[in-house]
Amino acid sequence: MIGLLTEVGKRIATRWFTEVLLPGLLLVAVIGSAAALGHGQALDSDALVAATERVWARLRGHPVRWAVELALAVAAAGLIGVTARGAGRLVQRFWLRERHLLPQPVRFTSRRWSRHRRALTAASRHGVEPVRAYLPQRPTWMSDRLRLIEARIRGQYWFSATLAWPRIWLLVSEEVHAPVRHARARFDEACVLAGWSIPYLLVGLYWWPACLIGLTTTLVAWRRARLALDEFATLVESTIDIHWRTLVTALGITISGDAVTAEEAALIEDRLHKGA
Repeated sequence: MIGLLTEVGKRIATRWFTEVLLPGLLLVAVIGSAAALGHGQALDSDALVAATERVWARLRGHPVRWAVELALAVAAAGLIGVTARGAGRLVQRFWLRERHLLPQPVRFTSRRWSRHRRALTAASRHGVEPVRAYLPQRPTWMSDRLRLIEARIRGQYWFSATLAWPRIWLLVSEEVHAPVRHARARFDEACVLAGWSIPYLLVGLYWWPACLIGLTTTLVAWRRARLALDEFATLVESTIDIHWRTLVTALGITISGDAVTAEEAALIEDRLHKGA
């Protein structure tokens, strides 16, 4: 037991060092560069060297001051790291929100260029009658991608994916769990990366190279999040497609044919929803 706790402690310490402290120290260095250079001398290496020499001259021969300022830098890096990861959670909630932030009359985006309108235009151009439930309905593509799981499962099997998924997750093996967990972890990591872009954008108000770093990080995080979430949603939907019969059997419900009828689906959903 002691060995297990020691190993867990090592892993936690390693993750904290690589995922929080090191990126935080890098951001502290960027903040120091911003304070020394500003917009006017943004790329002046001589000015940065001179500022570094002044700091070295102030600390040289003062070990206590060295220790204090190093401790402050580490504490600041840790605080920034924790804050950035918290900002990543807020970014995730923003990307997955179900409602628009502004009421309809105040929105700046024209309905002509909305994803819903573009989907209707594309369907009309190809002579396809769109399925109303599959059209974009939420403010972001990522939020709609998750909504589509529920819409498509209900359209195919007549029951709720939201109710079925936790039960199917308990019934399937670890081999099924692994790719789903991996895709979700990559999405969470992309959200954290987006959270790190926010302090860089703020520092960019005083030193424009930091703004470039923040914008690049935001774009990379957004692209990674879309890819990971699409994979996650596809895996969840595929797992339900393949293992829904396992759930039905576990619930003790008999399916008469190859597909679920509306009446059988109502019985499944009533069982999952406890008659509510």
